[in-house]
Amino acid sequence: MALACIAAILGLAHLLTAKPLDCEPLVPETIDNATMTKLLGKWFYHAGASQHPRTLQEMELIKNAYFFLYPSSHQDTFLVTEVMRLKDDCVVNNSSYISVIRDNSTMILHGPNESSVAQLIKSSSEDTMTLYHIDGTHRGLSVSVRAQNLSTEQLEEFKTQVACLGLKEEETFYASDKNLCPMEEERDDKKHSVEVVEPPLG
Repeated sequence: MALACIAAILGLAHLLTAKPLDCEPLVPETIDNATMTKLLGKWFYHAGASQHPRTLQEMELIKNAYFFLYPSSHQDTFLVTEVMRLKDDCVVNNSSYISVIRDNSTMILHGPNESSVAQLIKSSSEDTMTLYHIDGTHRGLSVSVRAQNLSTEQLEEFKTQVACLGLKEEETFYASDKNLCPMEEERDDKKHSVEVVEPPLG
């Protein structure tokens, strides 16, 4: 009983000394021509949080991932190539594209089997892509950056945003920055290459 009381007191002491969260509302990033150009290129996925059961299962499978956004012949559309390590398997997907709705800073990923919607959020770093995922009543957040490693500042910003959204630790998954899958064009034998083919846009 005494041990239980001590544990309770220590727990309360921790709560009393913990810093209050500095919660600020998520602010959508203005998407203009400059933003569209800035988003082009290679991004490393580092972390995601979600309340959606299916999304949680998918995030748990992802050991690490990176992706490329390429310009398209269609306005406000990116072609996407994703390179993911799902458990022990390397998967390359270049059959998706993103359509952008500038008015509400929304990005819609059109995949081979389904689509997902997210809002581009302002970040303290230009090299950070923070997406607020919208799936019915379920909330989610993901962060991708230009570098293979997530900086302390980028990590803390993501953790604060996740906590302020009310997402839990068990709903948050972090990718490893080690053992990334190579794109086929980066393999030593160079016998194959990943071709960026524009999928049917509908």
